[in-house]
Amino acid sequence: MVRSTAPLAPGVEYGWPLAPVPRVARPFDEPPFRYGRGHRGAYLFGAPGQAVLAARAGEVVFVGQVAGRGVVSVQHEDGLRTTYEPVTGTAAVGVRVARGDPIGTLEAGHAGCAEVACLHWGVRRGVRSTSEYLDPLVLLRPRFVRLYPLPAPDEP
Repeated sequence: MVRSTAPLAPGVEYGWPLAPVPRVARPFDEPPFRYGRGHRGAYLFGAPGQAVLAARAGEVVFVGQVAGRGVVSVQHEDGLRTTYEPVTGTAAVGVRVARGDPIGTLEAGHAGCAEVACLHWGVRRGVRSTSEYLDPLVLLRPRFVRLYPLPAPDEP
C-alpha cells in the first residue's frame, strides 16, 4: 500500500493527494462570479501511473469519465467533496477510505499542464446546484489560527 506518511501540522485534517509532496503547477484561481472564468482547483505535478491518494477519510462517491477524463470524487464528513483528475480509479463507489489510501493512478496528459502528468485536485462545498468551489491548498493548513500577542518593546 502507498499510504502517505507525511506528517501533518497540528489541526490539519487533510493531506497531499500525491506522495512525495508535489510541486504546485497552477494554483486555484477563484472566478469573479459563479460561472465566470477561473481555475477551480490546483494542478499538482506528478508522474503517469503515480498513486493518487485520498486527501482525507471519506466515502468514494464517483469513479468514472467526465468529458473524456477519468475522475474520482470523495465525500468527506465535514461536507466537502474532493475531486481528482485525470485518474484511473482503483477504489469502488461506496468504499470508505482513510487519508492517504490509494484511490487511483494518475493518467498522462492534462490540457494546461506543462509536464507529462498533472493532477487536477479540486474541492467544493454543497450540492451541485449550490456548490461553492474552494482552494484545495487551504485544506493543508491548520483549521484554526491562534494569534499570540507580540512581546512588549523594550523601553529605554
